[in-house]
Amino acid sequence: MVSVIILTWNSEKHIENCINSLFIDIKKLREEIKVYIIDGGSKDETLVILDRLKKKFPNLNVIRLGKNLGTTVTRNIGIRQNNSEYVFILDSDTEVQPGTFKTLIGAIKKGDKIGIAAPRLFYSDGSVQCSYKRFPTLKIKLCKFLPFRWAQNLADKDELYEPRVYSKEFNQTIKVDYCISAAWMVNRKAIEDIGLFDEKIFYAPEDVDYCLRMWLKGWSIIYVPSASVIHHTQRESYKKVRVALTHIRGLFYFFRKCGYWLNRKKIYNKIRDVNIKNKDQNIEIIR
Repeated sequence: MVSVIILTWNSEKHIENCINSLFIDIKKLREEIKVYIIDGGSKDETLVILDRLKKKFPNLNVIRLGKNLGTTVTRNIGIRQNNSEYVFILDSDTEVQPGTFKTLIGAIKKGDKIGIAAPRLFYSDGSVQCSYKRFPTLKIKLCKFLPFRWAQNLADKDELYEPRVYSKEFNQTIKVDYCISAAWMVNRKAIEDIGLFDEKIFYAPEDVDYCLRMWLKGWSIIYVPSASVIHHTQRESYKKVRVALTHIRGLFYFFRKCGYWLNRKKIYNKIRDVNIKNKDQNIEIIR
């Protein structure tokens, strides 16, 4: 069984295309699918659209929270709904491409202790999103908030992997530090091992935190470019000051919690020690 968790909050622009694309893909699976839409108090037409879609898709379940509780609390509510073998976490501003579910589940089954399998993400214009990166440092995040091109280039150089892995031609499954949580296929066994999202983080970097916790428990994060999702990213943390400040608080909490700020070496050493006996020779790991 697979459960799908989608958060909505004033998502009228994308949610219908998201749901339609999702059901087009999952109808090909023999797995039982439960879809949970968790709304954080939308004031636009999101709930009206969802009420209409419920008539079309009987296994669509809408949970109305009445207010925005952030990504971690809300996703945890979805994860608790059942004990499905796999949990697909999906942003509402996405469109799932054919074969995504089958490919991601297959990738998890083939590997050894795969915690999360993430697809290739495309922007609306068809370009590849750099959706998987090295663990962030304080230097990277400070550079990203500076309004200078040189600062952005410095951050990218330190955070991104080599350019070839972000090309459309690259088609190799690889292990990465973390993938953004716009589209994740999560192994329930990993959830049972490491627990739920850290609810002390409201919005971000909940994805970095969750991936790092998996690595420190011996689970791997893999990028699977043979599966793909279109991501109409809204980049909320850069549009609204309040959201940006929430992001900054989350980052400082993350760095303090994990015990590193400027250098990843300490974290990599911990992961190496945990994973020394857990090497899947069929999947390349990039550092």
